[in-house]
Amino acid sequence: MPTSRRHVMIAAAGWAAGAVALPRIAIGQPVPELQTMRSTSKSWLWAAEDFANAGGFFERARVKVVSNASNRGTNIAALGGAGVDIVLGDPGEAMRARSQGFPVKSFIGTVNKYASNVVIRKPVLERLKVNEAAPVAQKIAALKGLRLGTTGPGAAPDALFRWLAVQGGMDPNSDLRLVPIQGGGPGMLAGLQQNVIDGFCLSSPTSDLAVQERDCAYLFNMALNPPPSFEQYLYIIASTNEASLRNPAKREALVRYCHGITLALRAIASDRAALRRWADVWFEGLPQQIAEVSFEINSKIFFTDPVPKAGLFQGNVDFINTVQRTMGAELLPPSLTFETQYDPSLATEGLARA
Repeated sequence: MPTSRRHVMIAAAGWAAGAVALPRIAIGQPVPELQTMRSTSKSWLWAAEDFANAGGFFERARVKVVSNASNRGTNIAALGGAGVDIVLGDPGEAMRARSQGFPVKSFIGTVNKYASNVVIRKPVLERLKVNEAAPVAQKIAALKGLRLGTTGPGAAPDALFRWLAVQGGMDPNSDLRLVPIQGGGPGMLAGLQQNVIDGFCLSSPTSDLAVQERDCAYLFNMALNPPPSFEQYLYIIASTNEASLRNPAKREALVRYCHGITLALRAIASDRAALRRWADVWFEGLPQQIAEVSFEINSKIFFTDPVPKAGLFQGNVDFINTVQRTMGAELLPPSLTFETQYDPSLATEGLARA
């Protein structure tokens, strides 16, 4: 796949001038183009979109998709400008923004696990006499006093550490040492190497690399062995500005996006060989053992269709409110419901076309 670089200027967000465009299949037809934003360039969390591009599923749906990475933990503000049509991320950011009056509407769900993993240096875990097989309460207690890398306040890794602390009867503001790290996966690995942090929370393959090459071990592999509350969780969603839904041409492009994602999710579920071939290319450079482990863990974290699940909404609310309390922030208002946050009609139409 050819690699291109596109700079997205977003006056409303201010910080996104250097966003990096990721590889995509060139499509010749005069079809609508959508710009999407996520926090990091390559992660299993974004695989539905990246696999859809590489496998020609967006081409079949007749839409061009350019994926951009901000290298920041929060990105919803990008929807306030003209440069970004879709933001991918966890529900927390979108729901907080919606509750504060930002005109964001979520419309698709792809990942059904809170697949940001917690890895800790092995010497630390050995000193504390704890491992991944230990009871949840014992694993949470091991976090006390550790320097824990996150992608910044309000982002999913920071939120998970805060939620875990509360479950263990701790105050994350005083009992944990949350360290914001910029630069995505490379930044986290560099933080370990420079002894800035004792561990971090981030998705694969960065967490797998830390285990294999930075003398770390999983404390919480959230895809395989999460706390009970996360056995099924609406984690990675796509959101857009409400104005896009009122624009017939833009709405049609978003439905086509959902069509392409649906095709990709079906292929992820039914054609593991094709998914593995894509992963070997997309995550090129990973040692073979890490690539195999990463694939086995993360190839099973996806919904089979992208229509947002109303039954999972309350779990998001409960999690976010727990985190909000630790930050002294306002709780999500009762007026924020599944109906006010989501427009599942786009994914439903996309599903019907697949």
